[in-house]
Amino acid sequence: MRSLILSLLPAVAFAQSVSSDSTRLAPVVITATRVETVIAAPAAVTVLSGDTLRARGITHLADALRLVPGATVVSSSSMGSQASLFLRGGQSNFVRVLLDGVPLNEPGGALDIGSLTLDNIDRVEVVRGPASVLYGADAVTGVIQLVSRTAARGTRGALAIETGSYGQRDLVLSGGAGFRRTALSASLADRAADGILPYNNAYRNRIADASLRVLPDARTEATLSVRWQAATYQVPTGSSGALEDHDAENTSHRLVLAFTGRRVLSNRLTAAWNLASGENNPRSNDGPDYAADTMGFFGYYSRGTVTRRSADVRLTARAGVTQSVTLGAEASRDHERSSNLSLSQYGEFPGAFVAARNDRSLYLQAVGAFAGRGTYQLGARLDDNSAFGTFRTVRLGASWALAGRWRARAAVGTAFRAPTFYENFASGYVQGNAGLVPEKSRSREIGLDGSARGVAFSLTAYQQRFRDLIQYTSAPAVQNGTNFDNIAGANADGLEANLGFVLPSAVRTNVTYAFTRTRVTDSGYDTAPGANLVLGQRLIRRPAHAVRVEFGRPLGTRAGVTVGAAYTGKADDRNFGVYPAESVVLPARTLIDFASTVRLSASGARVPLSARARIDNLTGVHYQGIYGFEAPGRAVRLGLTLGNP
Repeated sequence: MRSLILSLLPAVAFAQSVSSDSTRLAPVVITATRVETVIAAPAAVTVLSGDTLRARGITHLADALRLVPGATVVSSSSMGSQASLFLRGGQSNFVRVLLDGVPLNEPGGALDIGSLTLDNIDRVEVVRGPASVLYGADAVTGVIQLVSRTAARGTRGALAIETGSYGQRDLVLSGGAGFRRTALSASLADRAADGILPYNNAYRNRIADASLRVLPDARTEATLSVRWQAATYQVPTGSSGALEDHDAENTSHRLVLAFTGRRVLSNRLTAAWNLASGENNPRSNDGPDYAADTMGFFGYYSRGTVTRRSADVRLTARAGVTQSVTLGAEASRDHERSSNLSLSQYGEFPGAFVAARNDRSLYLQAVGAFAGRGTYQLGARLDDNSAFGTFRTVRLGASWALAGRWRARAAVGTAFRAPTFYENFASGYVQGNAGLVPEKSRSREIGLDGSARGVAFSLTAYQQRFRDLIQYTSAPAVQNGTNFDNIAGANADGLEANLGFVLPSAVRTNVTYAFTRTRVTDSGYDTAPGANLVLGQRLIRRPAHAVRVEFGRPLGTRAGVTVGAAYTGKADDRNFGVYPAESVVLPARTLIDFASTVRLSASGARVPLSARARIDNLTGVHYQGIYGFEAPGRAVRLGLTLGNP
């Protein structure tokens, strides 16, 4: 099992590694400088192996995150459709998602993860809990980082093809070459599907990515990674899920660049840097459905460009083997430009929007051991933003070794979500509020991790308080007033558990359970029973209970099989197909999935050949993750891989 590597994270964490073949707890961590340390500081972390996920036919981030305790992923339809993540009961814009240190979120935290793939990804690291001390805005309930592959010594190359239900067809070419001082890993992918709905539901996604690592000398290393993605999803449904549009589509062209590295200055001092650039070009096209469609509002087009650029530099000083202090500084700039055009029987209505803001931050973190059995993690950060001023966050944690291989841990922390550009700067029919402050959270958690007699166990209990939530109102308190205010509040408490062990006949078993209790503490402007926030009620689309049981077994030396069953409890939602919206309940469901791999070529073949099969929703359960939007039924996929991926 691969040890945890928290790339670009100036901290250490007690790692919970999860894959299809085993689950174990390992107190092996690596700091931002990639220097191993033997201490275990308090953090709830899940690491998913990219190779293992791909071998099981899991190609998209949204499907991988469904394996993580405390993570709820809801999709509006089939492959490539809009997908949102709720981690630990928080809002979908409360998780910062990074690709090699580059934030993929829009300013304000929003991110559609439906088209994010795992091509050329070595691992997915999920840190649950507040992480604004390390990452700034939007890391309220956690951080997800996708880490690109780095080629090992020698060369490799592979061609993978896959076909399946709903017209799904994938083609992936990957390869890499590693030498004494350089290593290159790259892939090209073309993924497509026809969708589950009868018309206008196709998905197409093309990805090109590469990662180049250079070791100029024994004290220096640098990595340049790049990813380009062009995704298109056709949308036949309206806001209620009804089939009503024959030509609407959403597209996104995304370019991500990251240049990271470190330089050992002395035996006790190391410098590291991270230069990041992300650009996303979202587009929406919805013209007239037919030539005579000229009544009412019959067309809408939008174009946008969102750029996020940052530079992060940090120094880490070490005292002995177990003590280190990291001082970091970060400067970033977010910029958004968009235009739109609405067509109606009353004429054409164009619109445009431009906004930008800068952020500068300083952060300090100390990690180390004390009293022979304890570890600590102390961090503080100060952000100075051109839009909302200064904001401070802290995180304090400690762990203590118990008998055997058991460890107790506890942590408290604060975090924040920055307002979106629209919430800050909108003008026209909707007025933004330049005086908004960030949404903020306070959290605390306790945990127990350990293993004994081949059984690995992890348990975390947490409490979160979300305050100053930004809310929209169509009727400002004063004439020509702003439409957004920091007014609402909610709580999210819960429990996460993971248990891994081996049954007879080498059946590796993993069980995860998440209990999430959410409650609205201040409904703000929402007073109707069908509002999104109803005082004293649960937040929508967050199930209280979620269980996943997974069994994996090798079949000789050539094959392996994995069977999983995921139970998702009932959740509150709203029927937005009527006005005013009505409260509804999404029923509980249990989905079963199956995956198998087999090596077809002889052992040690120069060009190996392997096959894989995957079945999602094996029993064909009919369900909705969002009320009114049907989810896919049984989906069968078959694939072949020629070469070494």
